[in-house]
Amino acid sequence: MWVLRTVETDDDETLTFRLLPGGMKTFGRAQTADFTLDRGLVSRLHCRIINTDGRLEVEDLDSTNGTFVNGQQVKRKVLAAGDKLRIGRVELTVAEEQAEG
Repeated sequence: MWVLRTVETDDDETLTFRLLPGGMKTFGRAQTADFTLDRGLVSRLHCRIINTDGRLEVEDLDSTNGTFVNGQQVKRKVLAAGDKLRIGRVELTVAEEQAEG
């Protein structure tokens, strides 16, 4: 299972997003987004995360301020454990965890 966690800051609580195999989730400010991020510079529907065949990929959804992986703006990119994904002012760390059970 892939996990995205916000990088800790003094003024924001840590957020954790879990992505199950075969899942596709959207991030954005809109209530219709699968994962709502009501933070600065985040578009209503900012990006999509796709988890297929053990591979995690991010796709920008024509956001106003762009989607960044390790400081580089991307339209679509495969993510790896340890990557830093930035959506607006929110920075997430990508991790892969074993499912319990």
